[in-house]
Amino acid sequence: MKKIFATIACLCSLSYAVDYNPTEGQMLSLSCASCHGTDGKSVAVTPYIAGMGKNTMYSILLAYKNGEKVGTMMQKHVKGFSDAELEQVSYYFSKIER
Repeated sequence: MKKIFATIACLCSLSYAVDYNPTEGQMLSLSCASCHGTDGKSVAVTPYIAGMGKNTMYSILLAYKNGEKVGTMMQKHVKGFSDAELEQVSYYFSKIER
């Protein structure tokens, strides 16, 4: 049991192996603005994503990309991003004040 927990802990720590690049994160996030508002501060029915935790957002984006989660356009939208790019987007939105 301890080995399983240790393995899971190691794998979780590796999920954010990409260094955060604020410029890249901001550029990649621009494609989110049409639905989620400027800097993820939606005023419509789409989710407000500014200040969302990076781990939470990254796992949601991967779930959309892998077909585990369905939504209106998200599956198609995230397919155009690499996992590393989705990680940059997650970092970017996590750093914006709610």
